[in-house]
Amino acid sequence: MNVCERERPVAGNQPHGLTGAEVSWGSREYSDNSVSNEPSRSVQQANTLRSLALSISRIDSMRSAEAGQALRSRMTTISPLEAPSHSRRTSSVVQKISGSQDKERYVPEFLRLRNALEREILLQCNCSDALIDFAKSRCSAEDKCVSSYLIDQGFLDASVFYWGISGKMNIRYAADGSLSAIAPISDKLKPFETEGILFVPALDLNQKVVFAAAPLGHQLEAFERALGYFDEATSKIVVVTPEYQKALTVTTASSNALVQDNLSMSAVHRFMPSQRKLLTVSPIFFLGTIGFAFDVFYWALFILLTLSLGAIGLLRIASFFTYSDKQDFVVPELEKWPHYTVLVPLYKESAICRQLVDALDALDYPKEALDVIFLVEQDDELTQKNLRKLLRKSMRMIILPPGKPQTKPRALSVGLAATKGEFVTVFDAEDRPEPQQLKKAICQFALEGHDVACLQAALSIDHAKEGWLVRQFAFEYAALFDVFLPFLSRNNLLLPLGGTSNHFRVSALRKVGGWDPFNVTEDADLAVRFARQGFRTRTLNSSTYEEAPLTLKAWLHQRTRWHKGWIQTLAVHLRSPRLIYKQLGANNFTLLLLTFFGGMLCLWAAPLTALMFAGVLWGVHQSGLQAFDAFSIYALFCFLFGLGGTVVTVLQGSAKRGFRPRGWEIVSIPLYWVLGCIASYKALFEFIVKPHYWRKTEHGIVRHRGKIKDAEGA
Repeated sequence: MNVCERERPVAGNQPHGLTGAEVSWGSREYSDNSVSNEPSRSVQQANTLRSLALSISRIDSMRSAEAGQALRSRMTTISPLEAPSHSRRTSSVVQKISGSQDKERYVPEFLRLRNALEREILLQCNCSDALIDFAKSRCSAEDKCVSSYLIDQGFLDASVFYWGISGKMNIRYAADGSLSAIAPISDKLKPFETEGILFVPALDLNQKVVFAAAPLGHQLEAFERALGYFDEATSKIVVVTPEYQKALTVTTASSNALVQDNLSMSAVHRFMPSQRKLLTVSPIFFLGTIGFAFDVFYWALFILLTLSLGAIGLLRIASFFTYSDKQDFVVPELEKWPHYTVLVPLYKESAICRQLVDALDALDYPKEALDVIFLVEQDDELTQKNLRKLLRKSMRMIILPPGKPQTKPRALSVGLAATKGEFVTVFDAEDRPEPQQLKKAICQFALEGHDVACLQAALSIDHAKEGWLVRQFAFEYAALFDVFLPFLSRNNLLLPLGGTSNHFRVSALRKVGGWDPFNVTEDADLAVRFARQGFRTRTLNSSTYEEAPLTLKAWLHQRTRWHKGWIQTLAVHLRSPRLIYKQLGANNFTLLLLTFFGGMLCLWAAPLTALMFAGVLWGVHQSGLQAFDAFSIYALFCFLFGLGGTVVTVLQGSAKRGFRPRGWEIVSIPLYWVLGCIASYKALFEFIVKPHYWRKTEHGIVRHRGKIKDAEGA
């Protein structure tokens, strides 16, 4: 139960609940405690105030994404409106009176009643006159806000005070957690400032747009005047606590950062208008090609598929022959290390909190230079509860207000706004990084040039005895992170990032716009944006151990999300093919098409490929080797190159990790590809119907099973 429901202050008017009920502000009568000498604003001034969108809209006019992100990371920069002439005269009178040595000088009535509204609400909140006078005497000359002092010192609950404000002003009070951040945000709903008070747009429990305000005590008279500038047809004002307004502001700004800086780089829309026109025409062209030139279409598709599979296989074979596992440097002993931020997005991970905290606490990095931020969703109360009991030095938790899209990159965007240091990394809930991983990253950043924006540590599955599916997953990770990605790194090629254990330079991350909250495979998208901006990505010779999905259902959910994100990444970065070709260069552009487009095309066409090979085998059965023609031999070689490249990298990576795959597990690799084909079709369907839906992968099952086995053994 909210504290406001337990001890509601005695207010003249009780606030409306968050039910979307209409609130009448059109005919407001000011109380005797308000500044009665203040002249009313004209209709023109009121309309100007309504149309203001100062805080975030100013960022739109800035061409520098880095400058825009810097503004958002400091919350919003508010420029107060020019005060009316009477207010300026009032300010000068205040200065003259405060600077006068004659304490008996006459003080006008409207100055003596300044902050009287704050005092009245404090009295209604059961604060005594003696306590108010004591707080006033303790406030500094610069800080005239008595209520803020009482809240900071624990004499008054913030929710009680702001509930009292809502009752006095006859407007609604929104408890912490009752509003949702808006993304994407329209131009008409951006935060704005009036009378020095910030109004942040949000959604209430009925999904109605409201504007959340958190006036300080000394702003209450100005807040009461500001309410007269709005009518219920254009705005709905609710009162929130300052901390909750801050959370809403940061979340809203972070969720909309990339959309506002560069809409063409965001996956908020599946396709841009030019792409929609092309997609409208393409089915006609596709059907026409099939109808009038089916053989041409068939062989063109066949050649494209085999080329993609063969080229990927050749790259993997090249990575096998150039494999190197030498340690590049030894971590030195330094007295002072730079500040490092660790972002850990969590959602429904209560079962794994203790393991996670222990793993991060074991990091060999000075605690005074480490800032571990757990990013937890508002509705995940169980994870919040468990995590609060376990937090240790250098660890803190940020609660994210509800909002869409509810994705990992949205949480990371909020975390980026709270990042203090020059370096930041991301770990998932199930991760157990090597203790010296942060120090190794710092050393490698020092050795590399400033154009190296990111280091990718290797991911490894440490429970590869749980069955065929988990072992195939472990083989895949070993081949990718221990063999193939280091090959791309050594050759300055586009390096697709993993979703965890990425170490970033914060300046470079902000320059490219940070994470895209609307892309469900944020790591792949970020890797392409780094390359387009001229940054390089390298692998880091350090490992992070994590948990693989144990069930086929969990595996399909995770792989569906990955493939959907790859489709989103392709749709975003192929909006301007000429531009991205110029930015990436021929090698990286070709690798982008092979990795994402070619890989997805091979998965989608897996049934067709199987039918082709079945036809060839049937022909061999009927007529022997005469069934092999030039195209059949070409396709067979491409398939063998693709499969062979996968097999040799799996064997090499598994040898490093000590997995030792058996013969039947190698032979069954194509069956693992069939599962990927199923996930790719599910991803295509989700991309059409719910592109931003995040399929959650459950973690902590392996640890739970281990506890059961230990208990049974005891």
